[in-house]
Amino acid sequence: MKNIIMACMLCVSVSVSEEYPLKLITKAISEQSEPKIPNVSKKLLESTQGIINYQTDIPKALKQKIKERQNLSIRVLGDSHIAGDFFSHRLRGLLFKDYTLGFVYPLYPSYHQNIALKYESENFEILNSRLHELDEYPLGGVVARPLELPASITLIPKSLEKSQDSKKPIQTKIIFKAPNKESALVVEDSSNQRFIINAKRPFVWQFLTLDLDYPATIRVLNEKVLLGGFFLTNGDKKNNIVENLGINGARSNLWLKWDKALFMQQMRFLPADLVILCYGSNDALYDTFNESLFVKNYSDLIDNIREANPTASILLLTPPPVVQKVSNASRRKKAVYKMSKNAKVVREAVIKVAKQKQTMLFDLEGFINQSGGKKKWEEAALAKADVHLLPNGYKLVADKIFYELQRVK
Repeated sequence: MKNIIMACMLCVSVSVSEEYPLKLITKAISEQSEPKIPNVSKKLLESTQGIINYQTDIPKALKQKIKERQNLSIRVLGDSHIAGDFFSHRLRGLLFKDYTLGFVYPLYPSYHQNIALKYESENFEILNSRLHELDEYPLGGVVARPLELPASITLIPKSLEKSQDSKKPIQTKIIFKAPNKESALVVEDSSNQRFIINAKRPFVWQFLTLDLDYPATIRVLNEKVLLGGFFLTNGDKKNNIVENLGINGARSNLWLKWDKALFMQQMRFLPADLVILCYGSNDALYDTFNESLFVKNYSDLIDNIREANPTASILLLTPPPVVQKVSNASRRKKAVYKMSKNAKVVREAVIKVAKQKQTMLFDLEGFINQSGGKKKWEEAALAKADVHLLPNGYKLVADKIFYELQRVK
């Protein structure tokens, strides 16, 4: 009965709207030097539909970690709404004073970023599982491949500048693949440590663990060496983590291009307390939509996550309003967008997955509609005319998720 009531509330949430000072909220967020919930946002956060819990139970450990904001690991996977890191980084800053990075891509594709980490690279190309064929992609689906030698990547964590642990080494797992057992990598850090690394097995993804002082540089010694990402943590000590693993254009089946055994191994290396999944926008932009296949692929992803991280809670986000361009801009008028014909059925399919797989659910489209609607968000510089939000829009969504996580029961 409780879930039926919650589902009914969700169905009507999109039709209820109240006037909120969205432009003032945007201004307050944009002027902040440190992330915090602006006073002007509180009424909106309190009075709009929150997280609906279809899980049978929320683990006590998760509730305690959210309350204390300590030793909490959140992994966020999704599409372009995640790839820019505006949502994830805002959540990172609201939750933690000091944080570790967790798993990061070897390099970020164009229009993707990790705001907390700076990269400097030479002679690498980026392979993206949405765009490029590769036998085995790791978690997240991004690989760095050298174009020619010399080729190097330097990592500079920005979060260490204010961290109390800035002088302490970071346990670093380097994920790589090499064509033979000869020397594959040279790793150098800011304490003048230097490691020459051989692959234990050729043509197999493997993991190297080092304690490094940052900035640190990884150089490849063979043009066929691939880098699949890095885990940056405090080792066995407490870690405060919000990862962002988004890929522009990703659909709900993108994970099928990732090597399952490697994906599961990486999930077990650093188990998440909460996994946030944000897919559906790109599924809705195609002319045809196979609901049963969408539900199956999304459900299988959730099953794999639970197999690897049995105690993890899972939160699904519905897409924001999915609109498509129907006419281009001209000198006299702006481009015209309208809702995708599959937007409604995709949103309903995400809700169906949440119910069937007993996850938590946040109706992002409903939140936008309740707080004024897409046009109001555009006028307040919270959303673009297309399917995407603007940075402050993603930050406002993070504020809402942060507010709701503290109320999860």
